Amino acid sequence: MIQKDFKIPSALALLFILIGVGMAQGAATLKVCECHACGCQYLSIQEAIDIASPGDVILVRSGTFHGNVNVSKPIVLRGEMWHGDDLPLINADGNGSCITVTADEAVVESMRVTNSGNLPGDAGIRVVSDNATIRNNLASGNGGSGIVLEGARSCTVRANIISNNTIGILLSNSVDNLIINNRLYNNTEMDAFDDGENRWNDGTRGNHYGSFNCTDHNNDTICDVIANAVFAIPGGRAVDDLPLVV
Repeated sequence: MIQKDFKIPSALALLFILIGVGMAQGAATLKVCECHACGCQYLSIQEAIDIASPGDVILVRSGTFHGNVNVSKPIVLRGEMWHGDDLPLINADGNGSCITVTADEAVVESMRVTNSGNLPGDAGIRVVSDNATIRNNLASGNGGSGIVLEGARSCTVRANIISNNTIGILLSNSVDNLIINNRLYNNTEMDAFDDGENRWNDGTRGNHYGSFNCTDHNNDTICDVIANAVFAIPGGRAVDDLPLVV
């Protein structure tokens, strides 16, 4: 009887150890650089994604990477300034989207994206999945939009700088997404478009639109309510009633 009492916790302990090892093995960081001598395992972002497991981090160091990237797994794609250089840049060379997120629960952060194609749906970052997080990116000089959410649900687009694109942020057939604390300016057609039911502020802050002028007498960076400062998002019924001055 005593021996049986010890077998049960021992088996459970072994199970917990195996689970812990599996979790640790599933949280790898795969580094991508322009050269092997830079201390990375991969030269190609897509190669690293294709090899990665769910939950892994793809850490991309400073440099320019040409072509299109498909985030097809629930991983984190994260840019890193290396030796004082700028964030890594993905240049689509005028063809398609720089980054397309097809996996649910993926994260894209701290990347620069430029020179997407100009066909409908082309973008610096295009999201066609749910529960994705797009934050702290710079989308500029894209033939289409800076960021597109297409048929996406429950995604967060936060703290991105989106300028000099045809359209800043475009939401098409997308619902329940949060667009917050982004800076949109100098986009040639419009800063934002939304034909669905999405939130453009979190109850405390919205986004900055270069095409929208307002006053801020109390210097809290939010447009004054007394000025009737509500930014109507073209395309549907969405509004940002807490737009930012900067």
